[in-house]
Amino acid sequence: MSQTPEIDPKRKWLLLAIPLCIFLGIVEFQRALDGNHRSWVYVFEWPFFGLFIYYMYWKLSQPLEPYDDSDDPPREVN
Repeated sequence: MSQTPEIDPKRKWLLLAIPLCIFLGIVEFQRALDGNHRSWVYVFEWPFFGLFIYYMYWKLSQPLEPYDDSDDPPREVN
């Protein structure tokens, strides 16, 4: 019996959000070509959102370095 590995819940959102941003960028590009001048902003904004989502996923999935407070001076409680 083969076990399929579970997909990380955060990755499920990533796999949904990035194609959605690309799709919305294409939709806005079509609208911009049809004469809606405001859509030119969204043509660049939606792919930017997709890149930002990927960057934040990558940044937050990196392991944290252990915090070393041995060099900190001792604190006094008043």
